Amino acid sequence: MPCREHAAQLCQRQEEFEQLNTRVVIISFGTLPALQTWMKETCVTFDVLLDPDRSVYRAYELEESRWRSWSPRTLWTYARLLISGRKWLPKEGDTSQMGGDFIIDSMGNVRLAYRSKEPADRPAVDKLLKIIKDIP
Repeated sequence: MPCREHAAQLCQRQEEFEQLNTRVVIISFGTLPALQTWMKETCVTFDVLLDPDRSVYRAYELEESRWRSWSPRTLWTYARLLISGRKWLPKEGDTSQMGGDFIIDSMGNVRLAYRSKEPADRPAVDKLLKIIKDIP
């Protein structure tokens, strides 16, 4: 699922993350006004790091790919969302930047490094919660 839907699902399960003493941080390379609009639309109340030069993206080895951003599979994903009623929102910034999900424990160890291969490639929230629950 694309970033917007993934963030909304994380938001819906926010209480579960809090019960596990887990802090969710969203990193964005967009502009502050675009980020504020996005947060309102997704109901996200998590901490957000604005990374306009994408130094954090590079540090976590998140790729860019125009082909994967506009591949037939990606276009089909967005078409299904539009058919199901999702409002089309103009894209801001570099649409070729891939995202990712990372779980970092309290000692700074990376427990999950999930680098998206395309915009709709995200781990299920249940998988994220299971990994967090399994951390000793």
